[in-house]
Amino acid sequence: MNNKSQTQITTSQSLMYVGPLPPASEFSKYEQALPGTAERILSIAEKEVEHRHKNEDKLINQAVKQSSSGQILAFILSILSLAAVGLSVVFKQPVASIAPAIIAITGLVSIFTNRK
Repeated sequence: MNNKSQTQITTSQSLMYVGPLPPASEFSKYEQALPGTAERILSIAEKEVEHRHKNEDKLINQAVKQSSSGQILAFILSILSLAAVGLSVVFKQPVASIAPAIIAITGLVSIFTNRK
C-alpha cells in the first residue's frame, strides 16, 4: 500500500487603499481590463471632490450666519440692558441698575470675544 500525502497550499492577497483614486499601478490595470474605466474613475473622483467642497461651503456659510445672528442678539440685549440702567439711574434706583449693568457688560464682552 502506498500512502502518499498531498498538501495543498492556498494563498490569498488583498489590496486596500484609502482615497477616491486607486494607486497608479492598479489604475492602469482597470484601464486594461475595460477601456474607458480610468476616465470614469477620474470623473467620479472629481464629482466627489466638487460635492464635498459645496457641502463645506454650505457649512461655513451657515456658521457665519449663526455667529452673526448671535452677535446681533447680544448687541440688542446689551443696548436694552444699558437703557434699563439709564432708566434706573434717572428714577434714582441705583440698586436696580446692577443686574442690567451686568447683563449689558456680559453681552458686550461676548460680542467681542466670540466664544465657541
